[in-house]
Amino acid sequence: MKLETARLLLKPPTEEDIDAITAVASDWRVAEMTLMPHPYCADDARAWIQGTGLRWQEHGMGGFAVFTRHGLAFIGAIGIRPTLIPGHASTGYWFCPSIWGRGFATEALREIFRFGFEVKNLDRIEAEHLAINPASGRVMEKAGMREHVKVDLIDRDGERLVPGIRRYIHAEEWRSSFLKSNADLVPT
Repeated sequence: MKLETARLLLKPPTEEDIDAITAVASDWRVAEMTLMPHPYCADDARAWIQGTGLRWQEHGMGGFAVFTRHGLAFIGAIGIRPTLIPGHASTGYWFCPSIWGRGFATEALREIFRFGFEVKNLDRIEAEHLAINPASGRVMEKAGMREHVKVDLIDRDGERLVPGIRRYIHAEEWRSSFLKSNADLVPT
């Protein structure tokens, strides 16, 4: 399963991606804004690749390695997985600090919504971000999500709770905003 946007290629990660994933994910600036382990090593990348492969097999959704379409540079990861509520899924992402602020995360997230709502026929997609990471919240808002509730998230060591925010978007909200943003592409 490959997804493409104007600037991005999203594809399930493979063993060939381990070095690139490890290089980006081991950056403290990435770990600081997520609940990912730090330091992040090749074994962590391998475990993520294997786990997301199983989710693809079991649920038809999972993680994507994100590459620029031109040059095929690895810039991050994004994923989607079902929750315990039928028709609902959650998403999460992390990106290379050198591309922060350039709209790549928002573009990838919008494509995940398209995949979830058009291909998987989901009713709702939710995501969480750390309260200390308002930039991730802005990405979610730009993609159409709205704040739902403040939550406590278990930190990367599993030892304490850290403040977070859960956001969501419903299929109808996405369809409405998608049609509005693509109105100039619809012939009249």
